Amino acid sequence: MLFPLTFEQSVARTPDRPAVVHLNDGTAMTYSELQTRAYQVANALRERGLEPTDRVAICMANRPEHVVTFLATQLAGLVAVPFNFRLAPSGVRYHIRDADPELFLFDDVSRESVTSVADDIEVPMVHVGDDTPSFAEPFEAFSDAPADDLGVDVSYEDPSVMLYSSGTTGDPKGIPLDHNATFSRWMINSLGQHYYLNETMIGVMPLYHTVGLHGILCGLLSMSGTYLCMSEFDPAIAVRAIEEHEVSALHEAPTIFANMLDTELIEEVDLSSVQTIGYSGAPMSQSVFERTIETFDPDHIANLYGTTEVYGTLAYDDLHEIRDPTVTGPANVGLEVRVVTVGSEDPADTVDPGTQGELIVNTDSPVAFEGYWNKPEATEEAITDGWLYTGDAARRTAENRVIITGRVDDMIISGGENIHPTEVEDVLLTHPGIDDVGIVGHPDEEWGEVVVAFVEESGGVTEAELDQWCRDSDDLADYKRPREYRFVDELPRNPSGKIERYKLESRGEE
Repeated sequence: MLFPLTFEQSVARTPDRPAVVHLNDGTAMTYSELQTRAYQVANALRERGLEPTDRVAICMANRPEHVVTFLATQLAGLVAVPFNFRLAPSGVRYHIRDADPELFLFDDVSRESVTSVADDIEVPMVHVGDDTPSFAEPFEAFSDAPADDLGVDVSYEDPSVMLYSSGTTGDPKGIPLDHNATFSRWMINSLGQHYYLNETMIGVMPLYHTVGLHGILCGLLSMSGTYLCMSEFDPAIAVRAIEEHEVSALHEAPTIFANMLDTELIEEVDLSSVQTIGYSGAPMSQSVFERTIETFDPDHIANLYGTTEVYGTLAYDDLHEIRDPTVTGPANVGLEVRVVTVGSEDPADTVDPGTQGELIVNTDSPVAFEGYWNKPEATEEAITDGWLYTGDAARRTAENRVIITGRVDDMIISGGENIHPTEVEDVLLTHPGIDDVGIVGHPDEEWGEVVVAFVEESGGVTEAELDQWCRDSDDLADYKRPREYRFVDELPRNPSGKIERYKLESRGEE
């Protein structure tokens, strides 16, 4: 009972239901049509010499061709290797050389970067879009293959997909996952997020990320859901689609919710179909959290936590009563977590509730990876006695919920005191003149490090005003307040919405 079969069951159950709708251009496929197209591409891949377990690299936005290609790899026993479609040329080159695929598909969003390094890529390439370059084959050629079931049976241990870490602190690492993990991730995630049959969701979370791929796409296609993909995010289109397609669930990064809430249409459309809301990838501010609840009025709203290595980690308590957007739940079904002393190599060295530590996850779970691609040293460093050290700083509440406070490496040590950036950011984000803020530590001869705030502001707020705001806050000790403010047009964030603090830290000498 793996993903290829659960998709086939959806086709049998709801052949005429819309499976994929492209919100940017309106194209759509029913389950029956998606199955036919996926069979064609799967046969085309086999006709080009690809055999089970061969890797297929995919550098495409969230579009129907990406969905079809991924599904085709799963039906043909191949391994999908999706990666960031907005990478610079050097990033494209790195991923292709590291993954060593048998075929590489790209679209117009990644075309410029791919073209720049095409001479360095000794892999057959397929282009999705108009005016295919001379070094690639057009995706339309795959339509000539027969739409026959290949009859490939995959096992739990067979490779399914290889995802890549974000690489914000070094080269991205390949994370191979077998079919057991692909099935278990969508299943456990659906349990945690209260997803059921026939959900309709907007697919903004990228398909090269486990949330977008497993949590949303695989779950929907396994349970007769409708995937509304967006290759280019437009908040107005997304908001209009909620009413038009009766969207029942939303899982987005906090910045996506903020963008939708700021559209004029948000007051005009019927949002009553939305029953479940989840957010992940970055902290949600209290103001966006409250506006989200007030505007959408969901039955269930949750803060979700997981990693590419071990997805669906923390179960998702409803936050209506808790009213704290930083809280996640305890370990999800089929998972075990602990919070241990920072720097300890003993998985049993847990800390008391309320004490900051590092979150670790037991890899004896069907959703877990077994190690990084061709990087045994990195695997050995990350896993100790079967526990993945996530690098995320966390603390448990008295109710056994977990609060992620940042990255262990992001901790600021000022005058011997530990300061987590998110606790300062949470206070500053309550100021009405701040749109966004990123906190880092910069070297200081007297204190070792001092807190520096990079601020996206609106309304002409001053450094003095923000300093007084922090002094007046009951939630921030004086030694944690920023000693310097720098006003910026935009904070650097990775595709998952997380602040790239290392880019802010590099501005220390400016």
